[in-house]
Amino acid sequence: MSKIQLKNIYKVYDGGVRAVSDFNLDINDKEFIVFVGPSGCGKSTTLRMIAGLEEITSGDLLMNGSRVNDVEPKDRNIAMVFQSYALYPHMTVFQNMAFGLKLRRTPKEEIERRVKEAAKILGIEDLLNRKPKALSGGQRQRVALGRAIVREPSVFLLDEPLSNLDAKLRVAMRVEITKLQKRLQTTFIYVTHDQTEAMTMGDRIVVMKDGLIQQVDTPATLYEQPCNVFVATFLGSPQMNIFKSHILKSKENLIISFGSNQKVELSTRKSKQLISNDYIDKDILCGIRPENISLSNEGVSAVIDEIEHLGSETILYCKVDGLEDFIVAKIPTNYDLQIKDSIKLKFDVDKIHGFDIDNNQTIIGVPKNNKIVANVKNNKLFVGNELVEDNSTLISHIIKSKLNNVYYIESLTSSAKLEKIENSIKLNVKIDFSIKGNDSYTYYSLIDGNEGYFVFRSTKELANNSFVDVYIPLQNINVFDNENKKINVKETVLCNKAIVNVISDAKNTIIRLGNKNLVYPLLNIENGKYEFNLNYEGLTVGYSKQYAKENKIDRNIKPNSVLAKAYDEDKLSDKKNCVFVKIDGFDDYVTTVLDDNFTVYKMDTFNLNITEKDFTLRKID
Repeated sequence: MSKIQLKNIYKVYDGGVRAVSDFNLDINDKEFIVFVGPSGCGKSTTLRMIAGLEEITSGDLLMNGSRVNDVEPKDRNIAMVFQSYALYPHMTVFQNMAFGLKLRRTPKEEIERRVKEAAKILGIEDLLNRKPKALSGGQRQRVALGRAIVREPSVFLLDEPLSNLDAKLRVAMRVEITKLQKRLQTTFIYVTHDQTEAMTMGDRIVVMKDGLIQQVDTPATLYEQPCNVFVATFLGSPQMNIFKSHILKSKENLIISFGSNQKVELSTRKSKQLISNDYIDKDILCGIRPENISLSNEGVSAVIDEIEHLGSETILYCKVDGLEDFIVAKIPTNYDLQIKDSIKLKFDVDKIHGFDIDNNQTIIGVPKNNKIVANVKNNKLFVGNELVEDNSTLISHIIKSKLNNVYYIESLTSSAKLEKIENSIKLNVKIDFSIKGNDSYTYYSLIDGNEGYFVFRSTKELANNSFVDVYIPLQNINVFDNENKKINVKETVLCNKAIVNVISDAKNTIIRLGNKNLVYPLLNIENGKYEFNLNYEGLTVGYSKQYAKENKIDRNIKPNSVLAKAYDEDKLSDKKNCVFVKIDGFDDYVTTVLDDNFTVYKMDTFNLNITEKDFTLRKID
């Protein structure tokens, strides 16, 4: 069993350069998962952090439930295959494959068994006595895979292993690696910049950009339901057409208007989404894939600017009056067309995508996040008109904050499940309509009192107009006020409670917190056991000597300071960060709201000053 969990992973290099930010992913046992994105997006860095070849700046890497951040690479039971074959030229294939086992002092008989078994799997049994110079590129790649296989690891990490091969050989090896994973029944994590490799090989694909996850899903869902413009245009060749358009109201369905008075009527369900999100008479970015455009006697007027004949299909680059960019159409080859021909393009209205013009997030399709209205009435939390029946510290924190504003609860669309989940909130929703995909249904549902659709997916078939309960894990929820300021972080806001012993003498009160004695002027309380409640706001940081010198700030270490180990941080506003820390004496993480001078990415261990005003005590009987 090889389940891997990456929780709030960051990688920050010297100078504050963030290579990977807030990476959260669960990789299932025996899953083939692919990291894909442009050069510099952080996919290889993430792979190297899993391997232990890069230090994790902050966050947790778990394998089968155990934290392995500080475990040596050799002890992680992971094998890695690089872009470079890195074969020893003076050794035979057998010796190359056996070398790692020899270093581990594996018995000779066991080495021979493993090497021959791996060679048989890869079809290189007759190459074992050859040296690398006598092998083709594809054969060398098989040897590199064999060297990994003989270790019998629980996880294979492959970093662009096919990029050095020619196009024909890449296709063949793509198939071989997919078959190999199914045969070995082992977890594979594969990095590539090639969208074709990602779409054909992965059970799920992680699309990355600038160190951030853009979307995680099956290949079919990513292609059919991209969450933003980047994902929509990154996957697919030729890429999706994107153009500015305006939404007009008509008697029945909405109309998109673009170019010089070109109009296309949308389908009913597409219109419903735009209406629910209040996009009537607004500009949006419209998207449609080339294969969803056909030639017709009526439709969008265009002139052919360029033609590409690809044998089984033809690519047309068409100029539409009023649009700067071409509209690209992919059509069958049975048309006799010439450059500068005037044609009519028919859009498949069920396949039109829409994106917000400001943030590029999808507004027709499946959004990355659900955003729902919430408010507090009589010390109870309501979503729309539904009472949230939950006693978690997150909910109590929202209620106790007593902000007289509307709240917005935001969560990943993929986190909403029909199955009951521990530590979650329950929502009762009404199915308005659904879309059947290749591997699941997408449901567009309504919450009484909430604007817009609440979207979720399930393999279970549900009837329109039916009511169902949907669960969202608390760890996937963020809460915003009506000025769009986040008032919680990704984890549950904790109560900051510890049990302490208090002893007073003639001059001072001593509070024993974990392994630390906090000494204050006499507090006029009796000796005994107390519940120590630490405020999460108003705390100050005592900086290390080196950090204070480098950043030219006061060290600010007070007499009563405790050592804090940072776990994660999240931006609350322009001037405040919410930081989770571990402090000896507290059973759980401590929530602290600190000024923006502090960042865990430069200093993950620090002193936290605790003055008399920073805590309260409650006597335990």
